[in-house]
Amino acid sequence: MRIILFSLLAFLFSSVGAAAKYSLCNKSSYTLSAAIGYVDGDRLATRGWWRLRPGQCKVVLTEQVNPGRYFVYAEGIPGHKGPLRTWSGETQLCVENDGFFNLRNQEVCREDPLRQRKFFDVEVTGGGGGWQTDFSEASTYTVYSAEVAGVQRLLNDIGLKAGGVDGALGRATQRVIANYRKSKGLTEGTGIDDELIDSLIEEANSREAKLGFFYCNKTDSTVWSAIATPEEEGRYQSKGWWKLDPGNCAKILKGELSEDHYYVYGVIEEARAERRLAGGDMSFCVNTIMFSVDNELSCADQDLDEAIFRRIEIGGSPSATFDFMPDMFVAPPTQ
Repeated sequence: MRIILFSLLAFLFSSVGAAAKYSLCNKSSYTLSAAIGYVDGDRLATRGWWRLRPGQCKVVLTEQVNPGRYFVYAEGIPGHKGPLRTWSGETQLCVENDGFFNLRNQEVCREDPLRQRKFFDVEVTGGGGGWQTDFSEASTYTVYSAEVAGVQRLLNDIGLKAGGVDGALGRATQRVIANYRKSKGLTEGTGIDDELIDSLIEEANSREAKLGFFYCNKTDSTVWSAIATPEEEGRYQSKGWWKLDPGNCAKILKGELSEDHYYVYGVIEEARAERRLAGGDMSFCVNTIMFSVDNELSCADQDLDEAIFRRIEIGGSPSATFDFMPDMFVAPPTQ
């Protein structure tokens, strides 16, 4: 990361230009959390998170915006159904996972992959006006139709049948909006405003917070964790790593669980040896860095290591929590 950082700084410091404001504009049907990377003095800084409602634009940098390279990232809020939707690239930078942040040290997340995101590059060209980066989808929305599509998506996320996410405020969508506003004690009508969208966001996130697969670390050491999930035709996908500090919990899988079992794994790194989760009964591929691997090929064919994961039955529950306890970890046998 340090070599990349220095080369980026050298490129950016060579640029000069007129003052301008940098804006981010959400022209998608998703509610977004957005962040930006930029040069601040002699460092590459990252700043976020800004909540962007569908159809909303915000100024995120009021400092001088010079021609050169900036870095932008956005992800959908947890309350949206399905896999996490991201607007990302290849430049890995540091973030905080909760709350607003302004980081001027890109070394702080080197050992914690959960605090890293892959930003995409933006080339800001000359001119005295402001600069805007849009987040869009394959469907082309205007600011207004993105707002409508966003409300349709949020209504569907909380289980209300608002029809397709098409950005058209038809009678079916209006009827669902009117019923929802009345049920929540909001200003009655079929209109779309911040009050409606914020209420939908809060409900969608509240529902999602109760669903999924969680890990909790009940040990006195840091646990590096991974999971293997069933896929189609008997295949599995192993994913990691999630860093769990003592006493902390993390959501590993979002949304309502659809399988009756999962495979879990964890390791504690100590000065003399690793202590691995005991009781495992099936081997899956792992890597020393973040990974997501299907088991169609052998680990050796993919230049990956193997680890023995432990099967956990959840009985069709929509959510589950696995606690890593101190007595679950054993040192590898001595040679």
